[in-house]
Amino acid sequence: MPQPRAYSGVQIALHWIIAALLLVQLTINTDMQRAFAQRLSSGTLPENTGAIFHAAIGILILVLALIRLSIRTTRGVPAPHDNHPLINMLSHATHLLLYGFLFFMPITGALAWFTGIELAGVMHELGRLVLIPAILLHLGGALFEELVLNKRVIKRMVRAKLP
Repeated sequence: MPQPRAYSGVQIALHWIIAALLLVQLTINTDMQRAFAQRLSSGTLPENTGAIFHAAIGILILVLALIRLSIRTTRGVPAPHDNHPLINMLSHATHLLLYGFLFFMPITGALAWFTGIELAGVMHELGRLVLIPAILLHLGGALFEELVLNKRVIKRMVRAKLP
């Protein structure tokens, strides 16, 4: 499969929608933490709007990540910029980590919430402690390539090239 010269509009939209949903998840997670503690102590699902919202967004992120991965495998992505191999390797590793967490977090969260498996909740919470630095590394890498190396990586994730 030949590599596309640019991301498609759908790929760009999915990137930013998932990013926005992750930001929401990180800001409303305290409701879920309280509700999960209540679930563990009572054995029943509490009626907590914030927790239900958090669970629903998590499922939505999982669905969107599946769509995004499907498009990535069928359409491909643009080649990395001509950077030092270490920069490209770090970028690739960060993307793999982020994709992994787009699946790991919703799955462990759903297991914890819907089954009450405490270990899944612990793994989900520990995952958050890895996900946040990974997001910051991704953002920092994009800014470094854009502002220091002048590679225009942000532009390529903002505007799709028309065929």
